[in-house]
Amino acid sequence: MTTMQALFLGLLQGCTELLPISSSGHLALAEQFLAVRIPQGLLGFDVLLHFGSLLALLLCYHKTWIRILRSPFIADRAGMRMFALLIIVTIPAGLAGIFFGEALDGLRSLPMLAAGFLVSAIVLLVAERVPVRRPFTSLKIWEVLCIGVAQACALLPSVSRSGMTIAACRALKLRRSDAVDFAFLMAVPAIAGATLFTAINVMKGTMTLPSLAVSSVGFLASFGASIFAILLLRAFVQRFSTAWFALYLIPLAVLLLTFAR
Repeated sequence: MTTMQALFLGLLQGCTELLPISSSGHLALAEQFLAVRIPQGLLGFDVLLHFGSLLALLLCYHKTWIRILRSPFIADRAGMRMFALLIIVTIPAGLAGIFFGEALDGLRSLPMLAAGFLVSAIVLLVAERVPVRRPFTSLKIWEVLCIGVAQACALLPSVSRSGMTIAACRALKLRRSDAVDFAFLMAVPAIAGATLFTAINVMKGTMTLPSLAVSSVGFLASFGASIFAILLLRAFVQRFSTAWFALYLIPLAVLLLTFAR
């Protein structure tokens, strides 16, 4: 892997992981059309890219996470409830990843990628038509489980995790900014779990890393792009609907179907 490939993959991962357009789908496209791929033996590099996004999320929401982690020790009931909700919302995706992760990851043909992008677009369009009424702190347990199921659906390549979770929150009548914040908060345990799972294989020696220089470039690119994506989306939803991302996803899906013929 070259430094330029590491830079490209880091920027692509950081932006598409957190914007509602699917990182897995775009990485698959990069492999197929730009001949940029992560060799099977270097999947540890993928851990670095995701760790960059994870660190960016923790940095941008550090005050919230400090409160959540301190809550059991200072009897902060609101913080403890949020901690419990974040555990509950992660369960469906965790179970789906354990039982179906490898099988679903193989669905990377152009028609399947196009279908995933279309699903993300349609879900965003439909969810934005629901009236806005409440903050995410009012979520009930069954509603959180529904959001968790939506996140589990994003195990399909090119189905956006952030898109599905934001749309699920919107469908439950959450304010747009609160939907984005909750989606980013719940991304932390999801990305951390997936990263830890892959990191275990790295430590076992079944996966390796590129050189220090290449790895550093990829990590820093992912970290910087992730911060940019977080700040961009948070500012974007203050004025615009997330349904605007469908204007990118739908033409992309049509283009892929054209190439697949």
